[in-house]
Amino acid sequence: MNDAVKKISLSAALLLILAAGLIVDGYTNTVEAVIFNIGDIPTPTIDIRVGAPNSISRVTFNVLAGEVGTGIPVDGSQTIDFRLRVRATAANPLTAFLTVDSATPLDNGSGGSMPTSEIEWTSDDGEIPSGSFLGLTNQPLASFTSTVRVTDTLTFKFKNQNVYDAGNYNGTVTYTWAAP
Repeated sequence: MNDAVKKISLSAALLLILAAGLIVDGYTNTVEAVIFNIGDIPTPTIDIRVGAPNSISRVTFNVLAGEVGTGIPVDGSQTIDFRLRVRATAANPLTAFLTVDSATPLDNGSGGSMPTSEIEWTSDDGEIPSGSFLGLTNQPLASFTSTVRVTDTLTFKFKNQNVYDAGNYNGTVTYTWAAP
């Protein structure tokens, strides 16, 4: 028997076996289940990226001398992108909390300081609510339950409501993304 005839015979036999199974199932009302075991069970994780990858993002506010303390907000030099992710199983979900430490005032290097509460932000997508720094070590901003990816962009403004000593003020705020 040549190979082509063998393949046709084998295919016909397989079709007959499958058809017989359908006929038996049709007469006996049995149903067979297929169980899938997927081995990629998510390892509980949380990830955060604030600003540019692998760097510290800096926002600068340039306040002109005639505009100091007028109450007219001054836009920051750039927006900051936030990327947050919480991953866990449905059976054991995680809730992650985004907080910010803005307790250390801005410093001009000559003895002058300015509270971080002079800086506010607006959220492009609203996933991270708009607000302002409160000068706290653990200011809550948002919480999310797994599994979720959050992307948002914040635009910062200097409120410009008070007059401070002249100089370039520098400071750092630290965002924390934790699932206790």
